Amino acid sequence: MGANEVKKGKKNLKPLYMLMIFLGIFGIFIFGLTRPSTLNKAVEEINASFSKKDVEMVWYKYKLDLYQDEEFLLKIRTRLTDLKLSKSDQKECLSWLPKAPVSLNLIIIPDLSRRIIDTINNPKQINNDKLIIRAAWDSFVKSAKYKEDSKDHFMVDVTDRQQASGAFNKVADNLKYDLSSHKGKSNILFFTQEKTKAFEKGIDKMYEMAKKKPLGADYRYYIRQYLKSRLLESTFFDTYDNKVIIVTDGYLEAENQQADTKLKGFEKELHNAVQMGNVPQIITKNSLNIPTGNIYIPNISILVCEVNERHYFPFTNKLWPGEKYDFEILKAYWEDWFNRMGIQKKFFVPREMSISTTTKTIADFVSE
Repeated sequence: MGANEVKKGKKNLKPLYMLMIFLGIFGIFIFGLTRPSTLNKAVEEINASFSKKDVEMVWYKYKLDLYQDEEFLLKIRTRLTDLKLSKSDQKECLSWLPKAPVSLNLIIIPDLSRRIIDTINNPKQINNDKLIIRAAWDSFVKSAKYKEDSKDHFMVDVTDRQQASGAFNKVADNLKYDLSSHKGKSNILFFTQEKTKAFEKGIDKMYEMAKKKPLGADYRYYIRQYLKSRLLESTFFDTYDNKVIIVTDGYLEAENQQADTKLKGFEKELHNAVQMGNVPQIITKNSLNIPTGNIYIPNISILVCEVNERHYFPFTNKLWPGEKYDFEILKAYWEDWFNRMGIQKKFFVPREMSISTTTKTIADFVSE
């Protein structure tokens, strides 16, 4: 066989080699298309899961490969939701499931009692309150404005319907905001100048009504009757950060009721306790604890600000006996109350000489 014939034979085989290579590549491609992917296998197993334990096992089985896969996470969250689990089971699942997007639920509850017109003990209190509430609003806007499709909530509330001259409903709509309906666009479009102006106008109106007929703020009633319904529960799809700011002098003195922060008749013992550093123990020893009403709300953070011990009996020039003692006593009452309601994140701060210090405290509390 001559050299030309050998070359000719190799040339004739070249198309065959090309065909074989093509068929090999095509076969690999088809195998890749038809072979069940990791995600497909995981989804099949999720669909076949009929208990939280089944879903948890699928999660841990595919976690390393798919923990950042949005479709996988969606299937896991949807399946857990479909199982209609108890609250305790949901809590257990949330402990291992990646945290869903976080939305802020910020509630401001100002004390609209006579403290706002007690210019001897609390000079310029209404102005202070407004600056604090505006600082809370600004901090909320800063937290939420660059999000999209979030479910952030903000509201200013009163302890009972009789406050603000019983007409709080007239301004309530301008003091409550829910971003969950603001879909498909940046939250920055929600926070218009008009909205902020309406908010400020609502605050001005609320205090204008309140100072005409200031009534003792009943925080114990509010927490028992209203607060739980204002809090938002985290789900498999949403995580809520519930934060409450209470603006008060710290004296719990509801209208026509015995004070919850009991001072009268216990001055000597409580003042000695301040010196000894055992105020909480003395409160408990004398059964002075503020009743909780069987309320248990562990998943919230509370900031109590503008706490201001009295120098004089309200609207008189008679010296108040608790000066230099009351702050620590009031703090012990509130913290004991919060502790027994399961509230772990709590902050109790005095009225500061500079309002800018308080507004910074507000900003830090909201952003943390």
